[in-house]
Amino acid sequence: MSKRGHRAWICALIVLGSTAATLLFSDTRLFRLLNAKVYDAHFLVRGTQPTHSIVLITADQKTLDAIAEVQLFWHPYYAETIRAVGVGGAKVMGLDLAFGVPVAKWEPDHDQKLADAVINAPMPVVVGYVPAFNSNQASMQVPLNLAAPALGLSGYPNLTTDDVDDFIRRQELLEAPDGDAPQARSLAFRVFEKYSGEDAFYKNGKLTLRGQSIPVNTNRAMFINYAGGPGTFPRISMADVLAASAAKDTQRLQNWFKDKIVLLGTDFAGDSDRRNTPFFTVLSRGQWTTAGVEIHANTLHTLLTQQFLAPNPNWLRLLAILLATLATVVLSTSVSISRAIPGLLAITLTVAVGTHLAFRSGVIMATAEVLIAATFALFASIVYRFSSAERRGDLFRQAVSLFVGKRVAASLDDTRTIGLTGKRETVTILFTDIRGFTAYTEQVCESEGPEFLVQQLNKYMGTMAAIVVSFGGHVNKYIGDGILAVFSDEDEGSTPGDHAQRAVQCAARMVTAPSQFQTGAGLHTGLAVVGNVGSADKMEYTVLGDTVNLASRLESLNKEHKTKLLMSETTQQALNGSMETTHLGSVPVRGKAAPIHLYTVTALLEAPAEAKHA
Repeated sequence: MSKRGHRAWICALIVLGSTAATLLFSDTRLFRLLNAKVYDAHFLVRGTQPTHSIVLITADQKTLDAIAEVQLFWHPYYAETIRAVGVGGAKVMGLDLAFGVPVAKWEPDHDQKLADAVINAPMPVVVGYVPAFNSNQASMQVPLNLAAPALGLSGYPNLTTDDVDDFIRRQELLEAPDGDAPQARSLAFRVFEKYSGEDAFYKNGKLTLRGQSIPVNTNRAMFINYAGGPGTFPRISMADVLAASAAKDTQRLQNWFKDKIVLLGTDFAGDSDRRNTPFFTVLSRGQWTTAGVEIHANTLHTLLTQQFLAPNPNWLRLLAILLATLATVVLSTSVSISRAIPGLLAITLTVAVGTHLAFRSGVIMATAEVLIAATFALFASIVYRFSSAERRGDLFRQAVSLFVGKRVAASLDDTRTIGLTGKRETVTILFTDIRGFTAYTEQVCESEGPEFLVQQLNKYMGTMAAIVVSFGGHVNKYIGDGILAVFSDEDEGSTPGDHAQRAVQCAARMVTAPSQFQTGAGLHTGLAVVGNVGSADKMEYTVLGDTVNLASRLESLNKEHKTKLLMSETTQQALNGSMETTHLGSVPVRGKAAPIHLYTVTALLEAPAEAKHA
């Protein structure tokens, strides 16, 4: 076989092997997470879309301030809001609310008032109804929970979370068939059916309404084509609706609701019904999670506009992977690395642009999957070129320069030694300190002597360092009686993105560990420079930057707040709800233009805090 034929066979094997490896690992959590995040990026690149026909009424902070009663007893206010929406001429209304227990024991007429408002409303009012209520005797005593299902006005408000990261990207539209029993609908889907004036038909895995097919997966879930992030849909405070109703301002109500679909739900700081969506980002200021009622609005908007998103068929998925790997292999094996780099960048750009255009047309293509397949092919091609000894020396220098960096490559090539290098990466810094150690030192040195103090401190440091190691972090340095520990995605046994959770768990263990000392901890997550600093004679692997400084400053605030552990908002958000935390307020920090929000682990508080749980 000729050299050219041999190379063609090798290239074909690399293409097929890279494709097979990609398909084999496609269901792993890392691959799914990468695909999910790149999928989210399509929404951010596309931006916000115009919305029509949907208005939100929110029980927001203004409503909480205006209504003195506990929210459990807001039935008359909900009823009045329903009547106001009816006066405004809305087409359909949905309540992203569920009533699991009767309140007749305390307010005898409240339950019936709300039920009457729904029954007598001039437009259909779909009520949030949790399927578990069917087996809950208390919930069955609520008149609304009896009337709404009987009138076909119930829809479950449950949101469908993605098991890879708890984001909301899909919404189950109806429950699984159970014999001849009617299938329960989601709140948004039931509102859509009422607006359409017709019920959908589900059979053999196909969902249709008025002859229009609605793409759902085997779990009857539809991808939500988000119109935008929080605040995309017009929203009116429930307090303003009640005020307009009390003033009999019919014109204002009609300006708001005439011929619209109205959804009522909660949206205030600390509301537990706030979720991460593709428009969520920890790099943005403020509250970027989306209220549940607005997620239902996005689901409804997708159904109304019929701008559905559906995964690409398997043949198109396979074709995209094969073309990307083939182009990568041909390019990386036929020209020098210096000439291949622009071509590889062009392939990456083509994949990114092509999959985004497909997204805009309603076809979901796994961008990350295609790029990973091309990466597999690239590495396999480099291995092949090395094994064939083709331009071995030049290829080595160019490969190192491409994947490591020109300066590092030049240093390795010239000196054959490790140089002073560093890199920026996202880490979580844990800074601890012993409370009152200076006073304790003076007392112990006078009574027991300095040797005894050193023994105690060494024992304490050994215990604390062991805790850091047990959570996969590493102690970077000891600063007097303090410890600087670093947690990152490069820690052995770590899961990408879990360093904040491990660091907070570690800090909680350290501040509660049995010891003769009291420990305070501060944590912050952010970019830092990690690497070797010093000189050719003495180097130190260390971490530098504002992230370290802020963690130290947070630790020093523990005494002022009478806490054992303080973390920044960035670290708290990176927990993704894995630990219950409490917001303690915000404080100005030297060197920061904006105040820093402080959080602590709720379980570490000595008494119930007045702050809201995050």
